[in-house]
Amino acid sequence: GGIYDQLGGGFHRYSTDQFWLVPHFEKMLYDNALLTRTYLHAFQATGDPLYRRVVEETLNYALREMRDSAGGFYSSQDADSDGDEGKFYVWSYREILDLLGKVEGAVFNRYYGVTEEGNFEGADVLYVAQDPSTLAKELHLSPRRLDEMVSHGQGLLYEARKDRVWPARDEKILTS
Repeated sequence: GGIYDQLGGGFHRYSTDQFWLVPHFEKMLYDNALLTRTYLHAFQATGDPLYRRVVEETLNYALREMRDSAGGFYSSQDADSDGDEGKFYVWSYREILDLLGKVEGAVFNRYYGVTEEGNFEGADVLYVAQDPSTLAKELHLSPRRLDEMVSHGQGLLYEARKDRVWPARDEKILTS
């Protein structure tokens, strides 16, 4: 769902709706630490590669965006950027087509449930809208090709997102 940052990894603090689609966009270090541990245990118990991917992406997020140069970890990232909640994290249908092109953009939008109307204040919170293997069949793509297209799109959108105003970070260093 939208509570997970599909581009940068890590979990937002909580959902604001019953569908777990729209998060409160704040990211807390302690939430991510506990969820990483839970996903690691789930991966160990089931071998499901999705759980492993979530662990790796969440740890990469913490190391990349929450780590102090001396090795400590900051406590949180704000929900707001540039004066609006979630602005850093949401996308428009058109933005994605412009960044990825018509074909790859259409696939990416379908994968992440992005619509012209949006699902949050006229923009879209990215979430996996349906089972990827079902979507691959519907689009007449191999699962591997769908994964390649989505991964490529994730990288391009993440790079484009770096140019946005970043959410403020609470730079208290936590020791527990």
